[in-house]
Amino acid sequence: MLSELDAIDRENIVALGKLRKDYIDLVRDLRKKVISPSITTEDVYEKTLIIESLPDRLIYTGIEWWDKFAGPFRRGNTYVIAGYPGAGKTTLAINLAWAMACKGKKVWYYCLELSAVEVFEVLTGHIQKTAEVTKGDYVEAYAKAQGTGFRFYDPQGYMPWDEHLKQICETVRKEELDAVFIDNLGFLTRATKNTFEVENVASARIKGLAQELEIPIILLHHLRKPESDSIEPEPNVHSIKGSGAILADASDAFILHHPVSDQELQARHPVGYLLSGKPRWGRGGKRYVRLEGGMRTYFPDISDHYPRAKQRRLKHD
Repeated sequence: MLSELDAIDRENIVALGKLRKDYIDLVRDLRKKVISPSITTEDVYEKTLIIESLPDRLIYTGIEWWDKFAGPFRRGNTYVIAGYPGAGKTTLAINLAWAMACKGKKVWYYCLELSAVEVFEVLTGHIQKTAEVTKGDYVEAYAKAQGTGFRFYDPQGYMPWDEHLKQICETVRKEELDAVFIDNLGFLTRATKNTFEVENVASARIKGLAQELEIPIILLHHLRKPESDSIEPEPNVHSIKGSGAILADASDAFILHHPVSDQELQARHPVGYLLSGKPRWGRGGKRYVRLEGGMRTYFPDISDHYPRAKQRRLKHD
């Protein structure tokens, strides 16, 4: 039996789904009315007034510190979350995707590195606030997640990048999804040759998909490997791996960095930062964050807790 609160939540989710469908239908109708690719100020103004009146145009995660720092995700835009291996990108992305799903959004976590079972383990740890997931935790996480819009992807073997994008496009249309996380871009665009060319084309296609489907697409990506294994510089947007196309096409690129605090164990400090490196719509800047590994959850923090480079050198001298 559904509780009265559960019934209200389900009604709200249904209403949000209808609102999104109305939004997409309206945008597509407006596009069809445009006879020429050269449109007047009056045409643009009419579209602006209509779109601005729709409350579902901006997608807030519901995580207060993120929404204040990064702002809402905008439909038709792409975003990048980049960091060194092991920096916590997947954990952060699942935090964001789960929060959006809890607000009634249909969010597809399209992970190419982990199986659906492994992603569910990370999600369960975040929901249950534990790193040691038990059978009981899975049961409780299932009960909380099965009625939400969180969607998984289970890799079934190798597919070229264009087949992945075709699959994403067809699924978003069919299931009327609100957002897609792709984890990660480097795996998607991996090729035997001309990797940069593949990335350039894939980035343009992903941007085109976001605009066509009227959804935000969030891409996880790696930073360039440091020149020395013993030195890991504090990164910025220019440290993003690849051709630079994904940075050029994205509306914002968030650099997630947790410095290595133990060179022998390669353990990362729990306090790091998020750098908004290309804020087309937001304010940009830096936000210090703490990863509570035992809870698989990110929280805001302060700069005083971040280990400065000088302090780290003194520690190892």
